[in-house]
Amino acid sequence: MRRLAREVKVAPANFYNHYGSLNDLLLEIAADYFEVFRDQAAHIGRTSADRTEALKRTVFYFVDFAHTHPQLYRLMFGYIPDAYTYPRYRLTAGAAFEDLMELIYGYKVFTISDDFGPNDMAALGSRAQIGYGMYAMLCGLSNLFVANAIEGPFAQTSNPRESIAAFLNGILDAFIKGDLARVLGAKS
Repeated sequence: MRRLAREVKVAPANFYNHYGSLNDLLLEIAADYFEVFRDQAAHIGRTSADRTEALKRTVFYFVDFAHTHPQLYRLMFGYIPDAYTYPRYRLTAGAAFEDLMELIYGYKVFTISDDFGPNDMAALGSRAQIGYGMYAMLCGLSNLFVANAIEGPFAQTSNPRESIAAFLNGILDAFIKGDLARVLGAKS
C-alpha cells in the first residue's frame, strides 16, 4: 500500500481519502489507459491512408499492447469485478468502444449518452453487429497473446512483433475480403 500511495503521490495515511478502495485506484489506472488507447487510435486514424489500413493498425496496436502489457490489459478488460459500475471507467471504456465502432462504420453508431451497458447485447447487436464481432475477435486474439505471452507462437521468430503483425494482417484480410464466405460455401 505504501508503494501504491507513493506512486499516486498521496500519503499512505490519506490513500482512502483519495480512493474508496484499491479497486477504485486500479480502475483509475485502467481508465487512464483507455484514454491512451483513444489518443493512439485517433493518431492512427489521422495517419492512415483509409479506414481499412487504420483498422489493421488499430488491431495491431491493441494486440501488441496486450502482448507487451498483459497486466494492464487484464486490468482494462475484466480483472476487476463490476468495473462498469465505476463512472470514469464506464465512460472511458465506452468512449474507446464508440471510437472503434466509428472507425469500422465510418460514422458514430452510438454515443455514450445512449447509455448502453455490457449486458445490452440486443441493442448493441442490432446497431453494430459487424463491429461487435470485430471487437470480440480483437479481444480473443489479444487473449491468445496474453495467455501465451512468453512462449507464444511467435516467440522464437527473429522479429516477433513483425510476425504477429503479419499473422493479424492475414486474419483481417480474410474477413475484409470475404474469404470466410468463400470457404463456407466450398464443397467438402
